[in-house]
Amino acid sequence: MSVIEYNDLKYNVSQGIDWTTKGKRLLYICKTFLPDGSENNIQNVLSLLDKLEEENRLAIDNIAVLKDLLKQLDECYLLEMVEKFENKRKGYKSLLEQCGRVFHECGQLERLISVCEGKISQDRRGQITDVFNLFTELETQNNLGIADLEILKTMATEMEKPDLLQQIEEFDKKRIQEEDADRKRRKRQGEESTVFISNIKMYIINGLEILKTWYLSAKSQSNINSIRSLNWMYTGDWGDVVWRYYIILISMTNPNLILIYRYKIIAVLNTLITTC
Repeated sequence: MSVIEYNDLKYNVSQGIDWTTKGKRLLYICKTFLPDGSENNIQNVLSLLDKLEEENRLAIDNIAVLKDLLKQLDECYLLEMVEKFENKRKGYKSLLEQCGRVFHECGQLERLISVCEGKISQDRRGQITDVFNLFTELETQNNLGIADLEILKTMATEMEKPDLLQQIEEFDKKRIQEEDADRKRRKRQGEESTVFISNIKMYIINGLEILKTWYLSAKSQSNINSIRSLNWMYTGDWGDVVWRYYIILISMTNPNLILIYRYKIIAVLNTLITTC
């Protein structure tokens, strides 16, 4: 997974957490990771994640802290998103390690560097002391990544390693299949979310009307317990919470974020129904 995908992951996570209601809790949980006084400069989830990176607590290959935070906040969908990224990244790094071992055993570093002519910086060429340095330079120049394995295939062909070449091609094929499946899933979920968005407003309005009817009925029958219960429900924060999530939801185009807020609305409504 590339740095761009990692940054996009952080952004999606930041958009899926309500800083207004969870910001103080996040800062308190992370206080041991942050310098004294730095919390005054953290205004949202994204700036918190950036600060954790500055303190070397978060990185593309070290997202344990992020997963722990999401577990504590019970953000299941976001956690699933992060774990999926982590698993893909681990698979890619494992492939690089396998390729690195095989190429190292060949003992032909200069030949491999020549294969990469035009794909690495000339200024850095003299500083490449092993195969893994070469991989790092290729990644820095955006000529190697989970979605760009052509240079590895060329190296395997040049070093006459057909088994390794097959392994790289199978990894690439699996990645493409998974991405195609993800696109189809997001398209299907997007269509479902469109229907959900069109129905949720009426669902909320009807629900509040039902509560209002119950309230008036209980009041007319002088049912004190029912009135107290419905007063709490009708004048409480549930309607505001659902409505705020709905407004956010209809303004979004990012499928991942739409799903996050869709699940939030469902959770609030389920709590409302259970409480009733």
